[in-house]
Amino acid sequence: MKGADISKIPVKIKLILLGFFVALSSTGIGIGGGIIFVSAFISVFKFDFKRAAGLSLATIIPITFVGGVSHLFFFSTPPAFKYFLIFIPMCILGTLIGSTYLHKWNNQWLKWVFTLFLLVSSLRILKFVDFPFLLFSNLNNISWAHEAIFIMAFGVLIGIIATWMGIGCGLLIVPFFVIVMNFNMHQAICLSLTTMFFLATSATFQRHKLARLDFKSYRVMFFPSLAGAIAGSSISGLLPCFFLKQLFGITLSLIACSYIYHLLTQTIKTRALHAHRNQ
Repeated sequence: MKGADISKIPVKIKLILLGFFVALSSTGIGIGGGIIFVSAFISVFKFDFKRAAGLSLATIIPITFVGGVSHLFFFSTPPAFKYFLIFIPMCILGTLIGSTYLHKWNNQWLKWVFTLFLLVSSLRILKFVDFPFLLFSNLNNISWAHEAIFIMAFGVLIGIIATWMGIGCGLLIVPFFVIVMNFNMHQAICLSLTTMFFLATSATFQRHKLARLDFKSYRVMFFPSLAGAIAGSSISGLLPCFFLKQLFGITLSLIACSYIYHLLTQTIKTRALHAHRNQ
């Protein structure tokens, strides 16, 4: 199909395809969800950011529910229940903090921290670099009390970022538990999807108070997202952990590079605008 004809595809069809393939990626390798939804809603559908973020979070709910249940009961050996018990409530707490206070902060520095974390995590997963995770490589061997405190603090941070960016934060959860906590990929994806279900639900309620949720688009994407989630979970359950890990690392590095390019371009444009105004 020619590029000029893409704009002629009905919006409903675009939403259906987007929901299916993003769900496939989310439950298959642990990447997708908000990171794709928000960008597509803004660039393709021309939604404003608040509408895009709210719809992204709401659509992540059925995707992560199906994916989480599938990984938890059918396709993998789940992590110990104690990780769910301490991590998920802290993520929800983070969404409450983020929705209340984050709009008052300057988020530019947080964008760079998020991007650099993705880049270093992808390099570590692909075995290109060990720093700075060497400091935490044996974290899972320390006492449970200290381990729990560290996981809880990370959970709060995850919730804040999820509310700010409109994403489920699998990009952060999976690398953290694979690299720092020494989970295998199936366990990390299982915990990530389960966490994101509760996290996205909490963050969606916060946005619903602002009447920003696009129910019309949500209804269109609901069933295609469920179908994609089932397909992705089935594929993930058949793939070995090593293959999933490499695929995740490559995809994560590409996303990090795209974020760096966007931030650098944005910084250059901002400085050029300021210089023009000062002339």
